[in-house]
Amino acid sequence: MQVPSGVRRAFRLPASSGQITRDLEDEVAFHVAMRVQSLERAGRSHDDAIAQAQRKFGDVQDLHDYCVALEVPHMQRAQARERLSSIAQDLRFALRQMRRSPAFALIASLTLALGVGATTAIFSVVNGVVLKPLPFSDPQQLVQLWGIDANGRHLHFADPTFDHLLAENHTLSAAAEYNTGDMSFSTNGTATRVTAAGVSKEFFRVLNVRPELGRSFAPEDQQKGSPMVILISHGLWMRLFGGSESVIGTIIKSGETPITIIGVLPAGKEFPAGTDAWYPREPFGEATSYTAHNWNVIARVKDGVTTEAATRDVSMVLRRLHAAVGDATWTLDGTAIPLRDQIIGSVKVLLLLILGASAVLLLIACANVANLLIARMAVRESEIAVRVAIGAGRGRIAQQLLIETSLLAAVGCLGGMVIAAAGMKMLLVLRPALIPRVGELSLDWRVLVFAVVISAATAVALALVAAWRGTAGDLRAALSQSQRTQGGGGASYRVRGSLVVVQLAMTVVLLIGAGLLARSFVGLMSIDPGFRTHGMVVAGTVFDEPRDTNYIGRRSVYYQQLAERALAIPGVTSVGISDAPPFSNGSSNGEFLVLDNAGIKLAPSALEGMFNDKARTGYATYRTATGGYFKAMGIPVLSGRVFDATDRAGGPEVAVINAALAHKRWPNGDAMGKVIEFGNIDGDLTPMTIVGIVGDTREQDLAADPLPAAYVDFDQRPGNSNEMFVIMAASNEAGAIAAARRAFPQVRADVPMRFLTVEDIIGRSVDSQRFMLLLVGIFGAVALLLATLGVYSVISYLVAQRGREISIRVALGASAPQIVHLVLKQGVALSLVGAIIGGVAALAATRVLKRLLYQVSPTDPIAFATVLVVLCGVALVASYVPARRAAAFEPMDVLRGG
Repeated sequence: MQVPSGVRRAFRLPASSGQITRDLEDEVAFHVAMRVQSLERAGRSHDDAIAQAQRKFGDVQDLHDYCVALEVPHMQRAQARERLSSIAQDLRFALRQMRRSPAFALIASLTLALGVGATTAIFSVVNGVVLKPLPFSDPQQLVQLWGIDANGRHLHFADPTFDHLLAENHTLSAAAEYNTGDMSFSTNGTATRVTAAGVSKEFFRVLNVRPELGRSFAPEDQQKGSPMVILISHGLWMRLFGGSESVIGTIIKSGETPITIIGVLPAGKEFPAGTDAWYPREPFGEATSYTAHNWNVIARVKDGVTTEAATRDVSMVLRRLHAAVGDATWTLDGTAIPLRDQIIGSVKVLLLLILGASAVLLLIACANVANLLIARMAVRESEIAVRVAIGAGRGRIAQQLLIETSLLAAVGCLGGMVIAAAGMKMLLVLRPALIPRVGELSLDWRVLVFAVVISAATAVALALVAAWRGTAGDLRAALSQSQRTQGGGGASYRVRGSLVVVQLAMTVVLLIGAGLLARSFVGLMSIDPGFRTHGMVVAGTVFDEPRDTNYIGRRSVYYQQLAERALAIPGVTSVGISDAPPFSNGSSNGEFLVLDNAGIKLAPSALEGMFNDKARTGYATYRTATGGYFKAMGIPVLSGRVFDATDRAGGPEVAVINAALAHKRWPNGDAMGKVIEFGNIDGDLTPMTIVGIVGDTREQDLAADPLPAAYVDFDQRPGNSNEMFVIMAASNEAGAIAAARRAFPQVRADVPMRFLTVEDIIGRSVDSQRFMLLLVGIFGAVALLLATLGVYSVISYLVAQRGREISIRVALGASAPQIVHLVLKQGVALSLVGAIIGGVAALAATRVLKRLLYQVSPTDPIAFATVLVVLCGVALVASYVPARRAAAFEPMDVLRGG
């Protein structure tokens, strides 16, 4: 393709061989003509002269080839030097321009840095959480398996169900069960609380992870009753053992249980995230019930098997199982989900929404800088006209402006990286618990490429704006105009006004989003959870001792002693014990039976048949508590009583239910005195009589309705969990925690503890909403600041442009209020147009927030109206300052050119 000569000159492209040919032909033709004339003057005929002249020159093609070979490299080198010299000259000129206008350079670079930094910081989180593959080999083969019940809910696996799946599937190369919990970890007499996972024998084969030190579990470690061994994480190894290789073979204690450390996993290979230690689950035996849904399951599919094929296989296996055992299992179906999708979950949508908000902020920043550039081009109009007058083409001017904006973008990119690094640290500090893979966040090469690409795109976009404004119109005519008429006229004002309208519109979208999230968050935090939220302290303790016949008795005595110590703390008014306070994710749930008589303990075979009678069954959350738990938590007793001193182990067993269960299972109000059996959860088939009904509490999610719940007495059914919670109602939370830290170790010094306030627990449950509100709110505030500056600069520009007109008006008798009103009209008009466009855009954009809102519509009129009023008010204030300046004009000064 032939490149036009103008384009070739503009971009300093090297000369083509065709051009050299044409130049050579012209040169040869010239010399031949001169020779012909000379020969003709010597008396030769014209034809004879031409023939002789051509013979004199010889083979023109050889000469052409020789010239091309000689000239093209030379010309290319010369043009390259010229091009580099030109760029260096433009770069030096751009630096001088920045030094001459440091305020402009600082504001433009800082604005770009804010936009680039915010977008890059959020992208670094998206990159670490969403884009990076899992740190395991062939991560696409890893899946999480779930059972599905009759209501379509995901179920964990029961041991018999998992064994059946292992035997019958055709698509999995390996599968393993796992579950996590806290355990005490005593070394050198110091007890530490760590997160540990019990895993079945194929767990590390599924992940394809080998210890970096020591060994993995051997078959003899995975036999029922085997001595306990453990693998620890790289982080725990460094934290507790200083990275010493002598850690292998070290015996630690969990309560009174000795555990041998046999290996250390490589850094970054922890699964589930945050796990400190792994132990084989087989020594503790397996459950035989198909309804004991206690285990997560991960698997690796065979080579070439897709997730969809694995889902079909798992579904078929579990459907056949249900057909074989009937209602003995609640698992009707199954599914396989890619492990990365399982880990990311709904966070992916949350992060992409925040990334979108940061991109809007970047666009607002670019619009702001473009506005500044247009104003600057108006000031430099004469300079550019002079450059054109002495021979510079529009392409040459465009190159100069591209280099200037690239320099601004480069400074903005560097500043943005600093802001991104600080922003990412802030995100890590504010990190909500729901964001997975936090340990993998970093400013890696993807983040750097992202920052450079968006900075380069920003530079090109701004250069196009500057080039358009800098080379528009008759530049030579501009040279002849006076200084006072510089400014670009009405076209420049319209463009700048349009940019401000765009800024305002995008700002409205961000602010309305923040407003909706704020109203939703306030509504969420105003929900009554059904229990006391202030002056409450929860102490979690892990009682790790050998599960011999006296284990339950020792554990009960231990927790009763803790309760007595807590009640003796000054300011503590009531104390209770529970296996799972609200929002602890520790509650179990399952199906119970309604019996006819509390005095008869039926055999398991008789009970199994009763589960097929739906009139005798119910479904509820199962909780263990003491009578003091309800008083300490402030849960009201609606009917009957809660547990008291008469409810002793070995005596008639009792239960307390909440209002939701009473209403759902006994809607006629006759729940009191009913007899239920809840052996599906704790294995105890002893019937319990309902003696009380208490208020509902929200257990997992403030926005979710209370679930039906049944409470059993801690003395009668202490349960099997090794972690229990002591709940204290205290007038001084910090004082109660400090006192408990001193008092509790006097009972057992080797049991690690953790203390939280109920307020903290509830706060963590709304981490995602708070996180989203905080970030969108920050983006909205920065956008509002930039939009305010945009309105201020445009109105100031307008005042300067209309200085003569305003002065004449003043000279003719216009009052200061009339001048202020004249100028304010412009600012109000811009803000109204921006607010209307932004409001319409927000009607569509805020619908993506619907799943994050609670009892607030995406089109909430209060949020919309508030933002629009605030925006117009801020724009009015931004316009008032230049309006007052215009009102203070001295007509003679302006008319004289002052």
